[in-house]
Amino acid sequence: MAPLFDLSVYRGEPSPEDILAANTEIRRHELAISSIHSRIASLLTEVAQLRVEEADHQAAIRTCKGVTTLARLIPDELLAQIFQHCVADGWTLAPVVVSAVCSAWRRAARAPRVWSHVYVNCSAPDAHARTRYWLGMARAAPLDVTLVSVWNPTWQLEELMDLLVQHSPRWRALSIDSTSLYQVNVLLARIALARARTPALRQVTIQTEVHFDETVDDGATDVVGLADALTPITAPALTTLRYVANVAPRTPIFPAHLQHLALVVNESPVARPLSANDLLTALAGVPQLRSLTLSMPLHYEHPYVLLPDVDRAVILPLLTTLTMYGPTDLNELLFHLRAPQVKSLHLRSLEDMGYRQQPIAPSLLWFLESSSPASLAAESEFASEPAPDVPLLPPSEPGSASRAVPLELLELHDIDVSPEAFVRIFRALPFLRELRLHESSISGGTLRALHGPRGLCPRLARVDFRWCGHLSGRALVVLVRSRLPDWGRAEVDGVDAGGRTAEADLEEAMGVEVLNPGAAGLSSGASGDEPRETAVPFEEVAVINCCFVEEQDVLDLARLTTCRVVLREDADDYCRTRDCCGNVRYRTRLRLKHMVGMPAEARAQMRLIV
Repeated sequence: MAPLFDLSVYRGEPSPEDILAANTEIRRHELAISSIHSRIASLLTEVAQLRVEEADHQAAIRTCKGVTTLARLIPDELLAQIFQHCVADGWTLAPVVVSAVCSAWRRAARAPRVWSHVYVNCSAPDAHARTRYWLGMARAAPLDVTLVSVWNPTWQLEELMDLLVQHSPRWRALSIDSTSLYQVNVLLARIALARARTPALRQVTIQTEVHFDETVDDGATDVVGLADALTPITAPALTTLRYVANVAPRTPIFPAHLQHLALVVNESPVARPLSANDLLTALAGVPQLRSLTLSMPLHYEHPYVLLPDVDRAVILPLLTTLTMYGPTDLNELLFHLRAPQVKSLHLRSLEDMGYRQQPIAPSLLWFLESSSPASLAAESEFASEPAPDVPLLPPSEPGSASRAVPLELLELHDIDVSPEAFVRIFRALPFLRELRLHESSISGGTLRALHGPRGLCPRLARVDFRWCGHLSGRALVVLVRSRLPDWGRAEVDGVDAGGRTAEADLEEAMGVEVLNPGAAGLSSGASGDEPRETAVPFEEVAVINCCFVEEQDVLDLARLTTCRVVLREDADDYCRTRDCCGNVRYRTRLRLKHMVGMPAEARAQMRLIV
């Protein structure tokens, strides 16, 4: 744009004519700016009007889409199932909120089972009216009742429980979560007082806290009303109980006909330390248990109190699954337990000691040996008492197998024992089918006891090793190969894909010279005079984060059997909850380095789960 004035004007004093011309130009530009502002305001007004029109059209579109909404195409049963998933995830108001979306959701909300999860917050001002409305909408559907209480008046608790008791025949699950042990007893007392029958009740959860203060819990020290409220007569279908508290119960408070018990203790205070006597007293009252889970605190204000009477024992004749979480010393409770039908044993320590825990091996071995039917019969005969009614193992089993505990799955998580103890454990478990070790110092020399067709644990078909820093990959390859029917003869004249013989692998892994491959398994067993079952081949080997198991070892294992380097898909994999065995980078490298570009014929021979 050309300058408004000659440049000489800016170098000297302007004349009156120059000043007048400048002011005239300024007024002209100001008028132009005012005109622009007016146009902008007019356009903004028009934009606002257009946005209003757009919103009207969007509302009309939403209204029209309501006719063809996906919810109208989904069956009401599936919509009701979505409701139930929302409630199960903790959204207790889902039936009320989602039913306001459209008519299809409102129609689905009329299904009685949508309202089957009755969540009662005793502290809510309209708790009674809301509970009554919920029960009415549920009609005749089974009820999953949850009560949450935080320092509520006794009369309010009684009023709510009396309302729920009227529908007790429809109870399917009952959960009581209260910060006061006294309030839990008040709620359970109303059930016992009404003599309410709960024929469909299968699962109960109690979560509470003991305060050791008479002004808070009215002198109560245990949930004393649980067994009275849920007797075998009033609750015949009750099988499962989960009890969570800061201290363990001191008396047999659980219903005697329970089959599955999960006992979670969060503290060991000085006023009431965790003791073996309390645990055994509580377990003595539930002789029909099929599964037992004990979860104890990691840190103690008062040390764990051992049982003075070393001969005291609790027999659980029907127990098949035992799971114990907690510090290492908790496993000494195994000294006092007898489970002649146990099939799964999970010992999981919450602390990583970094060394072998000495008390574990004696208690575990004593539990395995004393739980055998033969040991129980001898113990009962010595005590001049009748032996428990436990079916013995088939007499056709040869040798000591007929007198052993029928354990099929053993898991030791962050629990380690000596090589000698491992061999004794293997010798005591002829029926073992699956072994899971996490953070163990087991070595190839220890695994030699399992070698060959006459090795220990002849039915062992699945092993899972994680963070086993002393275990070599060649030892695993030799172990798997030794149980194959043609052990000693590799794919081509005794030579594997890497050009190594089975004998050479065994010599390297064990540090011994193998003169007769078939005798290696016999040397690891018991006396040769005792007939032994022929060992089965391995069905699956899992190795995760074992530093001396190399990639070539994994590939060799995958050629012999199914080899897995990833967590199991089932929900009982404990490492999924702890997130301790993630190996994504290792599995990615394994795929890119060895699997990509591998011929189709070679990949067809690999059974690798990666």
